[in-house]
Amino acid sequence: MNMKRILSSCLLGVLLTSSVLAERASAQVEVILGNDHRHEWREREQARQEWLRREREEREHREWRHRQYEKREWRSRHEYDYRY
Repeated sequence: MNMKRILSSCLLGVLLTSSVLAERASAQVEVILGNDHRHEWREREQARQEWLRREREEREHREWRHRQYEKREWRSRHEYDYRY
């Protein structure tokens, strides 16, 4: 009876160890093959930052155009001030 318990404990230890090692190995294989989730996250984050930068630049350009328009309008309404 004790021998069966010892053998089953050893077998259980071997199974647990092999599953842990297999998990680590599969994680390394994912990194080697390019399935690294951190890399994908970094690319998504860079794309998001680029999109935000473009949106900000477009908004700033629209605001600048609007200010230029407002200046022209003001000058056209007050044109007589610039003649003299």
